[in-house]
Amino acid sequence: MKKLSRLLAVAIACPFLTPEIAQAAQVYTGTLGGEIGVFDDQTGVYQSIMRSPAFFDLALDNNGGLWGATTRSLYKIDPIQKTTTLVGSGNLGNALGFAANGRLYGAGSNRFFEVDTTTGASTLISQIAGFVSSGDIVFDATRNLFWATSAANPSSDSLWQIALDGTARLVGNTGFSALYGLAFSDNGSLYGYTIDARQVALNLDTGLGTVVRRLSGDALSGGLSGTASNPRSGSQPPDRPVSTPEPSLLLGSLAIAGWMGRSWRNQATHL
Repeated sequence: MKKLSRLLAVAIACPFLTPEIAQAAQVYTGTLGGEIGVFDDQTGVYQSIMRSPAFFDLALDNNGGLWGATTRSLYKIDPIQKTTTLVGSGNLGNALGFAANGRLYGAGSNRFFEVDTTTGASTLISQIAGFVSSGDIVFDATRNLFWATSAANPSSDSLWQIALDGTARLVGNTGFSALYGLAFSDNGSLYGYTIDARQVALNLDTGLGTVVRRLSGDALSGGLSGTASNPRSGSQPPDRPVSTPEPSLLLGSLAIAGWMGRSWRNQATHL
């Protein structure tokens, strides 16, 4: 009787148990040749989607809006209509990223600053000793800070943490130079992207990088200049959505439960 009860519980529960599937993040990419494209970080297949100014970096806001920046100008980008709209001008550096608070931040040289999304003007938050922005910042919602790469050492970019108040900490050398893109995968892994389109997994404790693959598909005109990923992602996996069983599976489990119930009743009459 206990065995039948356990089997019944498993039979009913099985349709609700689904294996976890590795999730991929869609990453926008800018090129030094003036193109914007997109790739899946689990396959590395890149597709060019539009021409644009030669942006030094891209950023996605909390509503999925795409932005781009040269060193002096901020743009709003519509990848569906394939248009760019000048917002304004400012000293914008080479790195751009939205935080969970909806504000846009940037880095250039040793500066970390906030960017006004209505005018493009930047407001200095801090100057970071030992830091020279390599080309991207990416927000980590779990830690409420940015990860950034620094080119202070010509032989190897280093990985840094930068808090919203501008305080910063060196994590360690990556072993790679020209890491112009940073993006979190949906499984919480941090990837760096080099100018020559190598995808590098970065260790959050040491900063050390390991090559995963080289992006394939369309050519990245002039080389990769920056990436943009969802600012809500971070260094921990997101909550999994609740799975709804297919009606056929639900009916199947009810049929099994009914058969087991009849079997148990038949055995009970002989006890």
